[in-house]
Parts: sequence; C-alpha cells; structure tokens
Amino acid sequence: MEKYALLVYAKEDIEKNRWFIDRLTSLFKERGVDLLLKTPEDHEEIPDPSFVINRSRDPRVSAYFEERGIRSFNDSETVRIGNDKLEEYGFFKKLGLPVMETVRGDTPPCDIPFSFPFIVKERAGHGGSGVFMAENEEELSKILDGRDPSDLVIQEMCDEPGTDIRLYILGGKIISAIKRTSEADFRSNFSLGGCAEEVTPDEEMTDFARRVCEELKPDYIGLDLIMHNGGPVPNEIEDAAGARMLYANTDVDIADLFVRYIYEKTFQIAENGIE
Repeated sequence: MEKYALLVYAKEDIEKNRWFIDRLTSLFKERGVDLLLKTPEDHEEIPDPSFVINRSRDPRVSAYFEERGIRSFNDSETVRIGNDKLEEYGFFKKLGLPVMETVRGDTPPCDIPFSFPFIVKERAGHGGSGVFMAENEEELSKILDGRDPSDLVIQEMCDEPGTDIRLYILGGKIISAIKRTSEADFRSNFSLGGCAEEVTPDEEMTDFARRVCEELKPDYIGLDLIMHNGGPVPNEIEDAAGARMLYANTDVDIADLFVRYIYEKTFQIAENGIE
C-alpha cells in the first residue's frame, strides 16, 4: 500500500533548506513513504497524508491536520509557542525557569523595569533576524519606527552577550549541544557568522530540557540558552531548528534520527496498536 506524507515549508525558506528537504525525502523514500513538499498556501490539496512535518513555523498548518486526526511534527502548541518570543518567555516563567526579564514592545520606556542597553526582538523572528540592541531612547525610537510595537518584545540584556548554547532535542532527549560564540556581534547565530563547537550539557541544562519537554512534549526542537550571572538561562525555543551546526561540528545525522523517530511514531505504533 502506497504511503505518503507532507513536508511543509514557507515558500521563502525552501531553497535555503533544500539539502535538508532532499535528505528527508530520500530517507523516507527508502522506507516506502513519498514525502510531498508543500507550502502553507497549498497544504490542503492533500487531504489524508499519513503524517505532516510542519517546518513552516505556522501553527495553523499543524492545527488543520490535528483536527482531522493526523499527526503533525511538531504539534500546533509547540509551533505556536516556539515562534512567539513573548509566549516563550511566559512559558519559561510558568515552569519556574530563570529568565531574562521581558516586556511587550508597546511598553512605555518609563515603565520598562530594566535599564539600557537592552534587546528588542520581533516576536516571530528566527535565525537572528529581527533582533536589535538599543543603548538609549534615541536608538529605541529608531528601532520602533515603522514597526508595530505589539509585534515586538523588549528584553533585559544578559551579561555575556555573543555566547549561547543550543540543545538539540528529539523525542524528549538531548541529541547534542552546540556552543555558539561571536566576537563581532551580540548575536551568536551560526547563520550570522558565529563560531560553533559541540559541548557537553551540564546538569542544569539537562534539567531545563527535561522540564520543557515534560510540559510541551515537542518532537524535534532547539532549546537556546544564553549565559547570565555565570549560568545558563533559557532564551528561546526553536520549533523549526536548523541543522547546519550539527552537520558542521558533529557526526550526528539529525535528519536520519528524525525520520526514524517519525516512522516509529506513525507506523510501528499504528501497526502494533499501542500509543
């Protein structure tokens, strides 16, 4: 019996993720599954796929299939929280994790409970885009000019800017941890030229990952930690976590692990009649 599934990417992200798309497609083909590439605009053309891999960062895609009883990797709640920096802050705080104080972008400067310099982020930004540093009110005004403040968050700046650690998490387990550093930018993103190396997560980092996964139950995410007061602080959840750092710095084939995980969750569980 022919099996087919959907891989959903935003149109503008397809070419820069072509290698990963082709790798997933090939690995599923080896297992007898045709993986069809779609965008959020045309995903409804295929009504009954075996599963959906939602890399579009749009929670409505996952929700559409969940309502029809079709499994989405990640689910709509993970996609929603993992693509809204205000929601991430609230999520971390709810879990009792350490956080950098964060307020909405439309908060008047006189009501911001921390001092300059601080970070301004687009709530839906990713990959280091839409992240700015304001050192005074004049710079803040320039950042806000032409932008809807409700689409932004303002965040207290950590005391070790330019350094963070991404935990790659699959099925509730840390697969690898990559430390990113930049001496030229307060943002450490690999895609922006930061340096990266594999490190061993300590007990505190592992505990953060466990608590996030117990509450959110994600399939595959990146959990980004920044450094403050000598220790790690959860900063962001990357729903559609990029894999370039893993392939550049480790021998981990995250695409293969992800495919094995999805296949087991979708077909072996169904065939065995267990959840």
